[in-house]
Amino acid sequence: MPEISVGKLAGQLDYLFEDEPELRHAPVEQLVERLNHDDRFARARSTYPLESDDEIRRRVAEFPHRITRADVEEALRRLP
Repeated sequence: MPEISVGKLAGQLDYLFEDEPELRHAPVEQLVERLNHDDRFARARSTYPLESDDEIRRRVAEFPHRITRADVEEALRRLP
């Protein structure tokens, strides 16, 4: 399973904070949870592009979490 680079996570956090500025002050664990949620859904959608949203929600459990607290902490350090 390919890992996500810290640089990519920093970019995702930058976009996330732009769209939802209140998350800039969220606890790291909340950010880890959010990024893993988004990542797992994106991988499910990529693997099953023709499936319905309901089917994607059922299949998301097939994709393990791959973003750690340490990854997010390092990505946050890279943000301006």
